[in-house]
Amino acid sequence: MKILVVDDDKQQASNLATLLEKIGHLVTFKTDPIQGLECFESENYDLTLLDMRMPGLDGLTFLKKALEAKPEARLVILTAFGTIDIAVEAMKKGAFDFLVKPIEDDHLKKILALTDNAVRFSRMANLSAPKGPDDDMIIATGPSMRKVKDLIRRVAALTTTVLIQGETGTGKELVARAIHVNSPRKEKPFVAVNCANLQGNLLESELFGHEKGAFTGADSRKLGKFETASGGTLFLDEVAEIPVELQAKLLRVLQEQEIERVGGLKPVRVDVRVVSATNKDLSKMIEKGTFRQDLYYRLNVFPLKLPPLRERKDEISALAGQILIELAATHGREKLSLVSASIDYMKSYHWPGNIRELRNVLERAVIIDEDGVINNDDLSLPFDEVAVSSCATEDKNLDSMLEDSERNLLAGALERHRGNVVAAAKELGIPRRTIYDRLKKLGIDPARFRPSWTE
Repeated sequence: MKILVVDDDKQQASNLATLLEKIGHLVTFKTDPIQGLECFESENYDLTLLDMRMPGLDGLTFLKKALEAKPEARLVILTAFGTIDIAVEAMKKGAFDFLVKPIEDDHLKKILALTDNAVRFSRMANLSAPKGPDDDMIIATGPSMRKVKDLIRRVAALTTTVLIQGETGTGKELVARAIHVNSPRKEKPFVAVNCANLQGNLLESELFGHEKGAFTGADSRKLGKFETASGGTLFLDEVAEIPVELQAKLLRVLQEQEIERVGGLKPVRVDVRVVSATNKDLSKMIEKGTFRQDLYYRLNVFPLKLPPLRERKDEISALAGQILIELAATHGREKLSLVSASIDYMKSYHWPGNIRELRNVLERAVIIDEDGVINNDDLSLPFDEVAVSSCATEDKNLDSMLEDSERNLLAGALERHRGNVVAAAKELGIPRRTIYDRLKKLGIDPARFRPSWTE
């Protein structure tokens, strides 16, 4: 990603820039906020890390000017613990998130992952500054998705809770974002929480926050996602994974629009529009006693069901085109295209992993392809393997298969060039920064392909 750091503390800015560059990002840092704003306005950055307290131009003013110039920009606030209230105010004014100094690696990685996902969704949906319900955010050439798009327009203007249902990989978060950016809350935060990643006390703290000393390891107050999303939209992904004991607390929040931090003594008012999503049948979970019926009715005021890709095959060409635009930008490639026979080839496949699997297959094809025109050999759809696998198993198998193919491709190039990474990158048509990132991720050491002194 392309990242701008604006912090008047030169040492801190330099250290942060160095850290980000080591993990593969392209970083510019400015210690003068006025120069930083000029840099922000003249270039396009995937992420801007912005200090709150700076002489000459404070962080909130910088944020206001930046979002006026580029409403779609993602700015993360850097703040000391004593000024968290200012960071929350910045979130309400449109900041993407905030980090407390000294910055912890885990928190930074989480922000980078969220930003990477946001960049991916934005490129895939061709998003820029929100323009209202007529924005062409979601590909909908078939009747099922045209109906979904119409329902998004109808519900976006309201504060009604929405439950998005669909198989893994059908684009539930993309739909949640579409609801948000077409709503009156579009200038406020969109905050996503994957409920399957955290359980018990961790999930409760993530949603509602905690007070200092509330439990072992709670060294300071932490604001939960309901507070940081106040005024905007909170997206609860994998909502079926919330433990039953926590479901009662979530129900109360939805009814009262009040939260209580873990260890807190008084309720805190919040103004949040909740959109949730699941790939499970909640009615069956209710029968088994693993999901509360009253919570289901509260979440399912406005249901949206997303069709699987196998029911949208006429849209595969348009979807693939959007994904290839994104992949070309990500991998530093020129314009990429599909031969017509490959579109027919993809339509003959049943896509158990849906749009996520489509993207994985196309990314592998882009890595293998040499001439910018993707054909059936580049795609290599696993027809036999998926016929007896579930969607979840196939996602894992496909990811593993793609990594194995990429590993073999890179290893072959390194072997031919005797460990010379620059030469291998040139042969494959991959930018040097990208190939170094992939080698690190796949655990490939170029040194093992270099001749020894005894040869």
